[in-house]
Amino acid sequence: MLKKISVLFVLIVGAYLVFNNLEKKEKEEVVFPVVKEEESTAIELCFYKENLVKDGLYDKALLKMSLNKDKVSGEFRNLPAETDSKVGEFSGTVSPVIPEMMARIADAWWNSYAEGMNVTEELRIIFGEGTASVGFGEMVDRGDGVYVYKDKENIGYWQDLTDVSCDFLDDKILVEKFIRENIKDLSPEKPVLGGSWYSYNIKVNPQNKSGEFTYEDGHIIGVATFTYERDGESVNIQNILKIK
Repeated sequence: MLKKISVLFVLIVGAYLVFNNLEKKEKEEVVFPVVKEEESTAIELCFYKENLVKDGLYDKALLKMSLNKDKVSGEFRNLPAETDSKVGEFSGTVSPVIPEMMARIADAWWNSYAEGMNVTEELRIIFGEGTASVGFGEMVDRGDGVYVYKDKENIGYWQDLTDVSCDFLDDKILVEKFIRENIKDLSPEKPVLGGSWYSYNIKVNPQNKSGEFTYEDGHIIGVATFTYERDGESVNIQNILKIK
């Protein structure tokens, strides 16, 4: 009888230990996933404008925007043919879609560069339905060297840019910059009377990877066509041919 009780006791203790170990193991294996806030992905938008003014001269403007929820950053370049250019990066906030306009409004601070001077100024952009318009108006110093619109209710939106692919715009930016910085090596002829080449009126066609530029040394003016290849930030200009 005693032997049977001992065996029964051993069985009960063994069952308890097995059950307890399984329960402990189950608890150890339960891993609760860490719920992370979904990372937002920035939306990249690009816009461009090119209007012929006269004699092969163009007013140009380009706009790159990166949207992340209610934040915006980017670059705006205003490149008129006959007056000084103004370029620079900006950052700020962007509104939700305004139903009456079917557009959004970006209110930003633009670190602009023009005529050798850097100025921080207010910049308002209305964009939507494939276009973007940049607001221009009278600016006043708010007292600390930062310029703001004198009257936000009286801003003119005359810079109408059309949406383009960002690769298209990058081609234009990088190729134009490369030609300006390397014109002395790219010109198909030598300057005269001790002059130095500089280039303007650069036209780039990203669709067929070609373009045209005007070069001048203060004495003579020429026009040449070219083709190009771009690999990331690297540009290779080829087949330069003088046409004028």
